[in-house]
Amino acid sequence: MTTAPTSMRDTILITHANPEDNRFARWLAGRLTTAGYKVWVDVRALRGGDDFWDKIEHVLRHEAIKQIVVVSEHIGKQGVKKELALGDVMRRKLSDAEFMIPIRIADVDFGDFPAEILRQNAHNAFPNWAACLQPLFETLDTSRVPKVEHPDAEQLAMIVAAQEDGRKLVTPNPETLYSNWFELRARPDVWILEAKGTTAQLEAWSQFTKVPHVLHEGGAITFCGPDAIEHLDNSAPPLKARASLPFNGVIDGTYSRHFGERSNARRIAVNLMRQHWDLAMHRLGLLPVDFASGARGRFFPDGLIDGRVKLTLSDGHRIDRVLSGKFKDRRWHLCLVAQPKLWPDALFRVHANVAVTTDGRTPLPGEQLQRIRLRLTRSWFNDKWRDMLLAAMGWLAEGEAALDIAASGERLTVASLPMSFDFPVSFAAEEDRRAEEDEGGQITLSEDFETAFDRDEIPEEADA
Repeated sequence: MTTAPTSMRDTILITHANPEDNRFARWLAGRLTTAGYKVWVDVRALRGGDDFWDKIEHVLRHEAIKQIVVVSEHIGKQGVKKELALGDVMRRKLSDAEFMIPIRIADVDFGDFPAEILRQNAHNAFPNWAACLQPLFETLDTSRVPKVEHPDAEQLAMIVAAQEDGRKLVTPNPETLYSNWFELRARPDVWILEAKGTTAQLEAWSQFTKVPHVLHEGGAITFCGPDAIEHLDNSAPPLKARASLPFNGVIDGTYSRHFGERSNARRIAVNLMRQHWDLAMHRLGLLPVDFASGARGRFFPDGLIDGRVKLTLSDGHRIDRVLSGKFKDRRWHLCLVAQPKLWPDALFRVHANVAVTTDGRTPLPGEQLQRIRLRLTRSWFNDKWRDMLLAAMGWLAEGEAALDIAASGERLTVASLPMSFDFPVSFAAEEDRRAEEDEGGQITLSEDFETAFDRDEIPEEADA
């Protein structure tokens, strides 16, 4: 297959995750087009449709002089990975080390960029999109990317139309929006304990005990008092209370003198929150799963829940969901990834994910999960993820307003409903019919969706 000489190339192609990064792609395409550059962006994707790979491939192979790569937390999506793979091939064929231009639009560590763009000079558009424009224009000018005398009116019209398509889905009906922030309700005292015994005894206890704690200055810091620790672990060395401090005072810096500085106190509080969550999830029967990203979650194994989870929220919203089921020859399981946070308040940010097993209990290794999870959840939209998360938290809390994650009687509960926000408008999304789920949670993809997914493979390329 022949490749067009660089001199014949005049198009900037924008690679981005659909639909997550559509808004930025629309914005950037408009700015580049207005500046006089010829831009190609998947307008179908901008409108929320599926990527059409054949056209993207043609532009990359024959028309693109530069490929802008939008880097966000969604950079690992399969469609983006395909475009990166082909972009890397074209970079070598064109002998243009700067063919791919990354633009970072989210809090993604530069060291976590995909291998194809890891060594590229990235422009930063986080948190301010406009900050990337001037250095980007300078890069394009230095690379002698051609301009046209007048902006492409047709391209601008398509970008505006894509924007308007999204606006048409906004209706004047009020809606309650749920976050994934679950407030720490009952807040424990923070105990600073002094150990009576040798350092070796303390360290040995720390290594094997299940009591949530952090070692500190020859003792330990916990949410559990000495009596509670003795009840939980009779092998604990003698521990004497040095101080018992209110949680809010610890995190706001009132008692910083006990910890050296406020940041140490907050770091310890977050650590203890995480340990208590993990202990509670273990006690409730959720099993651990490690993802390739390094994150650890807890999933609902087969047999833990009998049937569907049903609950009605205070606003009348009814939830009826299964939290595990069958997909082809495997089992899928809702997984909760919880991160303790102290901003905007003490809370857990709980992210819903999916674990996959063959036996209902043993998760597949992280590196084997990605494609299976992508195929399984590609048709799951925000409302489904939201309802499964709410169902999971409601079940864990046994229908109560708060979930008790205490180790032994201390005040420590998490709201079973997340923080919510009332909006005067709502979004009228069309119902997706690409996947069907029966009463038992067995998921079947539509034939056209399966076919589209099967096309979503990185093409094999010969070396340049």
